[in-house]
Amino acid sequence: MSSRDDRVFEAVRARVRAGDYLDHRDGFPRVDLEGGGAFTRLPDGRLQRWYLRGTADYYAAHRGGLLVPLPRLSPASDEALTEFEAHLGKPLPPLLRRCYLELGDGGFGPGYALSSLAVMREDHRRQEGPEPSPAPAQALLRICEWGCGIASFVDISDPAYPMWAMDPTEPEQEILFAEPFDFTEWMYRWTVDAWLLPCQPYDKTSQCHDGMDDISNAPGPGDPWADTDPWADAGERNSGRQP
Repeated sequence: MSSRDDRVFEAVRARVRAGDYLDHRDGFPRVDLEGGGAFTRLPDGRLQRWYLRGTADYYAAHRGGLLVPLPRLSPASDEALTEFEAHLGKPLPPLLRRCYLELGDGGFGPGYALSSLAVMREDHRRQEGPEPSPAPAQALLRICEWGCGIASFVDISDPAYPMWAMDPTEPEQEILFAEPFDFTEWMYRWTVDAWLLPCQPYDKTSQCHDGMDDISNAPGPGDPWADTDPWADAGERNSGRQP
């Protein structure tokens, strides 16, 4: 891995070790139910608020100890990862590979979290089915879901590992489109809470999602687009900062 990858890995590992590795977090049942927000009704009838990273409610809940603790992650085995790469016929990005081997077999990261190896393999198998996906989709590995059919992909045919996205909710635009950063920068942006929901045309100053006005583009310390050396202190930022 490059030194750039190493620095981002340390930032991701710091977030995982802190138990703060998901963007969607559950609150405790029957706690903080006043006002608006998003809620789930549990099987026993109790209401449970859930919080989205980047909102004021999320950071207030984090400070107040209102978030249900997350479980420990289980890394993928070297055997499983090697077998998956053999199935793909191409290696994963070095940073992604290390994250799976040392942190968890998916279950952490942007959106609804990075997919597990099993989920990615099944998705890739469907692309190779009787009606394979058109190029360039065949070179893309779906790694993350955002809901509403929106997904993030990494191009494993390109050693620079650029990111792509799919958004079927905008009928007047291309469903599949390239994003202006590689996988390493994509993960870095997550560690500093820069909003990553795919959108086009890409605009780093916009929220890229109607109805999400409460989301801050970069509520963490510093601006990932303005830093002269955005990789220099990624791990230090994430390990030492409080939401």
